[in-house]
Amino acid sequence: MRALELTARLLLALVFLAAVVGKLRTRAGFAAFVGSVGQFGVPDRWTVPAARVAVVAEVAVVVLLAVPRTVPVGLVLAVGLLGVLTAAIVGALRRGARPACRCFGAADAPVGPRHVGRNLALAAVALLGLFGWASATGPPPSASAVLVAIGVAVPLAAVVVRLDDLVALFAPTSPRQSRPAGRH
Repeated sequence: MRALELTARLLLALVFLAAVVGKLRTRAGFAAFVGSVGQFGVPDRWTVPAARVAVVAEVAVVVLLAVPRTVPVGLVLAVGLLGVLTAAIVGALRRGARPACRCFGAADAPVGPRHVGRNLALAAVALLGLFGWASATGPPPSASAVLVAIGVAVPLAAVVVRLDDLVALFAPTSPRQSRPAGRH
């Protein structure tokens, strides 16, 4: 079960690290994130504090998952944070709002059911990691188990982080969009 815990830790740490870097890479990126927070129903005077709390919580998840003694706290925090973020998305969708998903920085894809599904899947990963941690016995994972965990976590994290791009890449285009330029 240590391999399950390690895979979950790596996947979640990479996803949350990408979220932090994406939001803080530039001032404009963070400003866009702050602006999007208000579109989820947070009152204007609370958008900056709420955005800062979200980023601090994401940083905390990464740090807690990196330190073996604090792994369970990091996994529980990940579940809680994902729950709050999912509730915000569902609330916006119920109000008919489709704010941009600034989860990983400057992307401008509107939130939708896939973002809810992504967050629920990540919460399930965190719960599986917690189960793996709680049931772990014996020595630390072997080198081969670590390589397998890395081999699973890294590509899955890439899919999670680039989900909107992948959806756009494989989304069907309308007949009008697929016509070559200059022909009518």
